[in-house]
Formats: sequence, C-alpha cells, structure tokens
Amino acid sequence: MEREMYYADKFYSRNSELLIKFFNQFCKAKEIKNANTNFGLILPHAGYVYSGKTALYAICKALDFGKPERIIIIGTNHTGIAGNICSLWPRGRWNTPFGYVEIDEELNNYLLKNKIFEENYKAHILEHSIEVLLPILKYYFGSFKFVPIIYNYQSYENTIKIVELLKKIDLKNTLLVASSDFNHYESHEITLRKDEKLIEKILERDIEGIYSLRESISACGIGPMSVLTMCFDNVKLVYHTTSAEYSKDYSFTVGYASFVLW
Repeated sequence: MEREMYYADKFYSRNSELLIKFFNQFCKAKEIKNANTNFGLILPHAGYVYSGKTALYAICKALDFGKPERIIIIGTNHTGIAGNICSLWPRGRWNTPFGYVEIDEELNNYLLKNKIFEENYKAHILEHSIEVLLPILKYYFGSFKFVPIIYNYQSYENTIKIVELLKKIDLKNTLLVASSDFNHYESHEITLRKDEKLIEKILERDIEGIYSLRESISACGIGPMSVLTMCFDNVKLVYHTTSAEYSKDYSFTVGYASFVLW
C-alpha cells in the first residue's frame, strides 16, 4: 500500500526546491553520522508557514544525535475515523516531495500482536498529523524505516500501556516523534498562558499533571506527548510561539511548541 501526499499544496508545498528554500531559513542540512542511541522530538503539525519554524528549530537540535535507522511518529486523530487504541499503517510506503519512506513492517508485525494496535488504513488516509512532519524528517535524515501510529483514545491508562510496550522493544538508533499542536482558537495571550502550564508539566515529566490539564487546554496530542515524555529521562523546550507570529491575528490563534528528548 502506498500513501500519497494528500496534504501537499495545502499544508506544505509539493515542490522540493521551494521546501528546501523554506527549510534553510531555520535549519541548514548537514552530514550526520549514524545515531548510536534513541532520542525524541515533540513537533507541531500545522501548515509550514505557521508551525514550520517551531519544528525546524527542534530538528536542528536533533541532528546532533545523528541519523536514526527508524522513526516512529505518534500522531493524533482529527478525522474521527478510529478503531482500536492505536491505528497502524502496517506495510508499504508513504510518498513525500523528497521520495518514498518505507514502512518498518517487522516492527509493525510485532506491535500488531498486542491488542492495543490494529491495522487501519482508513484512520491514516485523511489524517494530517503524521504526513505534515514526514517531508521534514525525510529531508534532514535521509533514508529510514518508518512506523506511523495514530493514537485514537488518548487516556492516561492507554498511555501507560503504550509506553510499557515500547520499552520492551530495542529502540537503539530510533527517533520517536510526538505530533501535536498546543492550545487552539483563543487569543494570543490566553494561548501562551495555557501553553506555558502544559510546557511546565512536560519539562517536569509530570504525566498526571499533563492529563490534569486536558479539560482546560485544547492541545490535540496530549497522548502522544505523554508517551514521549515517559519514554525519556530528559526533555528540553526548543521553541514556543503561536500562529500570530505569522498571521498577525492575535485574537484567534493556535499554539506551537517543540521539544528534544533523550
């Protein structure tokens, strides 16, 4: 199964030269050695003009860890098409403006042995939270195997189950990515204030604290961010802003924050 670029020319350009020109404003590509450890990123998934800067600043920090053999992206569900706790695109490849990315079928087959996961192509077809990050990762890290996970039912209990399963896997040379925007559709001032509370909990690695904010902040990827926060001992905020930085509309904004974890 091949997944084409459904959101190209909507969230990002399908023209690779235009993308590189945009990327270079915030992060220059460089030669990197193979990673000898695992590391993580929390990245936003809006249109590049809004959130690309935030994501690319974190990518620049992540390049210091090296080139991963595998990237696991945990996205959220905006479509309402959900099945089990987590939906996997189990085999095939995804297209990007920089070429195809192959699915890690071996790891997916292992994950599918656990009742948390299921094959579900439909949950991925119209979902943007993973697709939007893939061209950036493909450009900077080159070839890698890829595991796309849509986290549908983002409860504290399900997060614990996912983390326990991931910790049983040899994740050496693996980059884990959580895809999430922060607060939605409030003023710049309110969004910053709400985001800062969530950022504080992430930096403290306080998973219960993260979930305690779920009713007061409309971050779409509380679950993916919590999984990443539990998988690593160290986390650093790279950049935090809102859509107003680009749109200049300070009355109606979305928050974006990026982190590196190791």
